[in-house]
Order: sequence, then structure tokens, then C-alpha cells
Amino acid sequence: MFVQTCNAFSENTVVVHDGEGGAIVFDPGMSSPAEWAEFEHSLQERGWTPKAVLMTHAHLDHVLGCAGMASRYGLHPQLLAADEPTYGMAPRAAEMYGVPMDPLPDLHPTRLEDGKSIRLGKLVLEVKWTPGHAPGHVVFVDTANQRVIGGDVLFQGSVGRTDLPGGDSDVLAQSIEKVLYALPDSFEVWPGHGPSTTIGQEKRSNPFVNGKGTGMMQVGR
Repeated sequence: MFVQTCNAFSENTVVVHDGEGGAIVFDPGMSSPAEWAEFEHSLQERGWTPKAVLMTHAHLDHVLGCAGMASRYGLHPQLLAADEPTYGMAPRAAEMYGVPMDPLPDLHPTRLEDGKSIRLGKLVLEVKWTPGHAPGHVVFVDTANQRVIGGDVLFQGSVGRTDLPGGDSDVLAQSIEKVLYALPDSFEVWPGHGPSTTIGQEKRSNPFVNGKGTGMMQVGR
């Protein structure tokens, strides 16, 4: 896999090999010719061909490359139905932030489903609904490789913001406790911003939501 940091929001576009020459692209954030050139070079040097676009959620910084993935590769983004309104709001958010954005493509006709596994090549991913940062946020659990494509739920020493439309701090804390902290400590988390971390590290020391229930978002709840 490789991670490319994109756009003005330093968003992580995560690209995972499917074991059969294909690339699964999570949250494409490419927003400039230089970022597209970097993305295509990374694919070419590995010999990978994009096969699917999967979305943890549809905030502006995570969808800026969706138009390019559709026009260049014919791939349309798949997301949880609950985040369709977030996808629809992205152009307005782009206007508010003054960020150029190509018109968003139609969504893939098949929506992601909580608790369902999807197979792409040899890659098997379990979709887990983790609201709190966005209403339809999901994480993708890759058990075989002990990793999670986590979007904006859990970061190294932090958690996703909850002040955007549809955000809820109590719901986010519950998503982390019930979904992510239920995974083995050894699992790596590849978030939507910043460096990777592990479930065990965040359970021990995350100041907002930890395994002991003493985090700032847990006390007094």
C-alpha cells in the first residue's frame, strides 16, 4: 500500500493493492496536476491499475479527486447511503473554503453496507459504520493484514472533529470504543490525516478516548 497526502487540508489518500495487480483507492483527494502526476507515478512504478474507489466519508477534502477517478479510470465512489447528503454538500463547502473542485461524479450504484464484507481481488474488507465525525462514516477492516483504513475517526493522539454538520462527540466516542477498540491491539490504523498508529497505542494513551474510559470525551458521559 501507499499513502499520498493531498490538497490544502493534508488529506491522506490511501491506496491498497488487491493482490491481483489492482489498486483500491480510498478517499481520493488529488486536487492539482502535481498531485495527479504523483499519484500516477506511484501506480506506474508498482504496476498497479485502479479497480475501485471506496469512501470512508464524503467531506470535501476526501472527495476532491473523485471527478478525476471517474474521468481517468471510469471509477465512481462507493459510500454508505447515510453519507449521501454529505457528498451532496461538498460543492457548497468548496465554495465556502474557496477551494476549486470539479463537478462530482455520480456515485457507484452499489452502496456500502454496515457489517458486510466486500472482496476485491484477493483483498477482503469488512465495512464498519462509525458515525460521529460524519453521519455515514465507515472504516474498512482488513483482518488478513491486521489494518484498518480509518478515515477521520481515530488519529495518532487525537480523534475526528465533531463540529461539522452531522458531527456528534458522544457518538464518535462510542464508535471508537465499540468498533475500533474491539479490534486487536496489533492492528494498524491508517487515518485520513497524519501518521499511522495502532489500536493498542491509542487505547493506552489517546487523551480523548482511551481503553480505560478516562479520556476527555468519555468522562462524565
